[in-house]
Amino acid sequence: MATKTVAIACQGGGTHAAFTWGVLTKILETKKAWDADRSKGQRFDITAISGTSAGALCALATWYGLAPNTADPACGTLDKAIERLNFLWTTFSASTPIEKYHNAAVAKLLEMKERGAPFPDSSPYEVYGDLALMGLSLMGARQQYLAFPALLEAICPNFESIDWPGVAKTGRRMLAGAIEIYSGNFETFDSDKTLEDLGLRPAHKEHDQYDVTRWRMRRGISLEGVAASGTLPEVLPAQRIEDKEFPTGTPGKSIQRDAFYWDGLYSQNPPVRQLVDRETNAEKPDEIWVIRINPQEINAAQQITSLEDMRDRENDLAGNISLNAELDHILTMNRWITKYGAESAFGADRKVVDIRTIKMTRETAWGLSRTSKFDRDPKHLEDLRVEGQEVAERWLANWRAKGKDFDAYPYDARYPETG
Repeated sequence: MATKTVAIACQGGGTHAAFTWGVLTKILETKKAWDADRSKGQRFDITAISGTSAGALCALATWYGLAPNTADPACGTLDKAIERLNFLWTTFSASTPIEKYHNAAVAKLLEMKERGAPFPDSSPYEVYGDLALMGLSLMGARQQYLAFPALLEAICPNFESIDWPGVAKTGRRMLAGAIEIYSGNFETFDSDKTLEDLGLRPAHKEHDQYDVTRWRMRRGISLEGVAASGTLPEVLPAQRIEDKEFPTGTPGKSIQRDAFYWDGLYSQNPPVRQLVDRETNAEKPDEIWVIRINPQEINAAQQITSLEDMRDRENDLAGNISLNAELDHILTMNRWITKYGAESAFGADRKVVDIRTIKMTRETAWGLSRTSKFDRDPKHLEDLRVEGQEVAERWLANWRAKGKDFDAYPYDARYPETG
């Protein structure tokens, strides 16, 4: 039986993405077990992984573990990817006494604000924020807890030693989504773009992004780019990346300037379109598995009357609008390929790509709040990890057993009991 090629897309959603931690580790563990016993049914290979915000952190940890590395022979394996995912979330959690105190205090303040307490808003650019971080550091908070750069460097300690020729050989890709504030561009930090820049992969003939203003840009993958994907503007200053090239309104003319990024929630959550935007059908995945964090629907009996309830739902909707638009575009392409045939002029170099959803149970998804996306308590993260493991285990068993009859998008994005 042929192996299905799969791209995994990881939605962002703050610490709710600990669910993705559980899902991804179960996927990797299952792949290892199924690869060891090839006699029992359909198998899969992971050809790409994309993510936004906390989903990008999960995607990075997974991809870094799977990518060969000249400084770490353990890289390039499923076991290393699992180890990096575990490291990410245990390091990101509140571990030291001051971190636990800080996390509990933030949770309490957010809870009070959710109930209507009139706390003033503050800007991440105010000096008080820097002083607070300095104070937390002096009291024992780790830099990996306080700042994305330190966390990302800890996850990928040998990022500069990635074996790019080895990556080109495996063809395994990683993308992180962000938005550039001043241009409004949807931007992806893409390992394939790195390969193109290094001359290890031919540039896509339609990817000349400086001659045409398309509001979409591809940059080489970097730790700064992944940090940009998780830069919530109300919490962190915009991620600055120096000396980037941008197209202008004049054909053939571009400019150089520093780029400033906000969270990919405002662009692609997560990048999906690029997963099928490949030169040949062989490079395109057979399936895209979307790990959905933001519920598509919520309890219709729930009254949305408070400002915090409104913001919670706004966050869900913002996280799904761009995703659904890209998924629906792929479904439209699938219908046209089926209608006109793979041998037609339209069907040439196109293939049907099945989309499937992995999501939390309804009870968990509806029981979480926007404020709990900031909760870094180890128990909160562990509960979500366990649910992710359990959901993925059932999901993968059904995927293998049902084959082409397994649930697919858009129906599997909803909960059966609702409409």
